[in-house]
Amino acid sequence: MVIRQATGADPTDVTSEATRYLCVAAHTDDTFVESALAEVFDDELRAVAPSVGFDLTTVLRHCLDARQRRIRRDIGLVIAGSLALLLAPLWTLLVAAVLAMGMSLSRINRHGPLGPLGPLGPLAPVLALVAVTVASLWLLTPFTRVDTHEDSPLSWIFGMPWLALLAGMIAYLILVMHLLGTRQLLVQRLRRGHFRPTAAETDPVPQRYAARLAMLDTAQHGNVTIYSGYTPFVGHGAPVAGWSFALPIQRAEQRLIESSTSVAEDDADPTVRFAVVDLIDHVRQRLAAIRLDPAGDAELNPERLAGLVLEDRVFVHGGLLTDDPQLLPDRGRMPRQSWSDERLRTVASRPQGAARHYLCALVPSWGGEVVACTFLHFSTDGRVLYLECARTLLEPPRIEYHDVDRLTEWIPVRQFVQLFTAAAEQLTRTAFGAPTRLVRDGARVLRHRIRQARSRRMAREDLGYDYGARAGVREMATGTTYHNYFQVLDAAKHLKVVERHVLAGIVDFLEDRGVDTAEFRTRQTMILNQGVIQTGGLSVVGNQAVGTGARAEQQSTTEPPTPQGTSRRPDAGRPS
Repeated sequence: MVIRQATGADPTDVTSEATRYLCVAAHTDDTFVESALAEVFDDELRAVAPSVGFDLTTVLRHCLDARQRRIRRDIGLVIAGSLALLLAPLWTLLVAAVLAMGMSLSRINRHGPLGPLGPLGPLAPVLALVAVTVASLWLLTPFTRVDTHEDSPLSWIFGMPWLALLAGMIAYLILVMHLLGTRQLLVQRLRRGHFRPTAAETDPVPQRYAARLAMLDTAQHGNVTIYSGYTPFVGHGAPVAGWSFALPIQRAEQRLIESSTSVAEDDADPTVRFAVVDLIDHVRQRLAAIRLDPAGDAELNPERLAGLVLEDRVFVHGGLLTDDPQLLPDRGRMPRQSWSDERLRTVASRPQGAARHYLCALVPSWGGEVVACTFLHFSTDGRVLYLECARTLLEPPRIEYHDVDRLTEWIPVRQFVQLFTAAAEQLTRTAFGAPTRLVRDGARVLRHRIRQARSRRMAREDLGYDYGARAGVREMATGTTYHNYFQVLDAAKHLKVVERHVLAGIVDFLEDRGVDTAEFRTRQTMILNQGVIQTGGLSVVGNQAVGTGARAEQQSTTEPPTPQGTSRRPDAGRPS
């Protein structure tokens, strides 16, 4: 028996909606860019979380491009701001302070109970910028006529406000052009119907980044997850209630009666023995049968799942790679994330030590925005069969990333005004923060080699050095709620359909080998009748026990409340 590494479509979908929205996040969310690059790109020793429903290298290319655009903007703002400060320091600081205060009052006015001040409400920040500039010049002009000898400090403090005004307007135009360029990029390359992921491949990438991107592209397609922390399913989203139990492997009673004579003669062991890899292969075939053919009709096959991906994956903690030369041939380099079929078969047959094999069933929906993940682990010692089903859900990217689809080819007057308004609101904060960001960027470049050299030295000396991935890029862009009720419904449906076929496949396999399935059927009824109720910040999981000797258990877990009463985790265990 040979374990197939993957069945179905590649889980890393370069054309998915999730990939597109994460590329939008790269150009509209600076926090996401810095987090993604720091976690995945900058640390050259850390493993990469699996890319589920999106393509990592496409997103990272957009992150690098967004960072370079932001650096060019900050350099322009620093030059223009420095000129303004040198030409008229007092006027520049006064205008900046008054402008910041005016922008704050403008935001309070627009979002407050009184609403905008008539039709000029959207223009308030721009009008405030013009009014503050003119008033400051009018107030400071008389002082510039005071006797200001060349050696007098007043000559430098008051300076030349009109030239400083020109420098300030240049800074404002730099910010406006940056926002216009971002909007144009979103419309032409990332709007629905215009997304061209291959265009990212033609963008110039510095040579120092090309090798790292190639390594990350190889790692994201591997079949080994090297994780950090406690939960192994990094990159697959938030955990959902699962189940596990141990089942004694005994021959069916009817089989024992029919073969009692031969059993007595041969003194046979009533325990049925089979290879666990055969069970894995049977369950995989059962799940592969419910995959919807791309040309099939979903309405005629309601239980068939479009886009279902089946893959064999091994999970290993990043601090336990010392004795694994296949994954870690060099302690001073990033670990490998791919195993051979033979190694996978060995781990699946005898799950011992740090490595664990799981059969993963991934069902993407809504263009990859929602992914229902089921992880199945089987092991046996010949007398007891251990079954585990863990589940996670990847939730949609943040709702604000979807605003890209509301942009038009031409800029309406209102959006044009809003763009100038946004530039006026961000001018003071962005301009004064530009030097800090540039210093931080320069320090990051200077410290990168020093930090990597120190990390490599620590990795070679510390046998427990943690190479594991701490977070997935997709999870960094996840919102707090679902955007549509049917996203929750579809995720719950996909988890339940996979669960039913997994249980049915296990029953068929055990019965074909003459195993008594009475206890398993009781457990199966309990699993299918399991209910999940979430109210506020409290999740209550209740089990219905059916059959003789069955026991019902209830577990409570506290979770952060979700806004607007929307559950982050769909009711995947509700009775059908």
